[in-house]
Amino acid sequence: MKIRKGCIVLGLLGLLTACGKNLDGVYKDDLGLQKYEFHSNGNVYVSTMGITRESTYVLEDKKVKITSDGETIIYDLNEDGTIKGPLGMTLRPAQDQAK
Repeated sequence: MKIRKGCIVLGLLGLLTACGKNLDGVYKDDLGLQKYEFHSNGNVYVSTMGITRESTYVLEDKKVKITSDGETIIYDLNEDGTIKGPLGMTLRPAQDQAK
């Protein structure tokens, strides 16, 4: 029984590791002023008050590094799936905000 549980845990960890390399989906701030549309190919579209910029991102050690025009901003990827940005901004998955 312990071997079976160990195999299940290792399998789940493998899935989490494989899925953790890219984000995919829309994240918004609590005020609705910013929207980040992440694609699994490493592109992210950042919209602020109607202006959208195409950027790239990478995930490294629970950090989301977004690069645009040669400038990189580092965000924290929280355990609950939210993203903590500059000045305390929190981005949440858009489907969570619809509830």
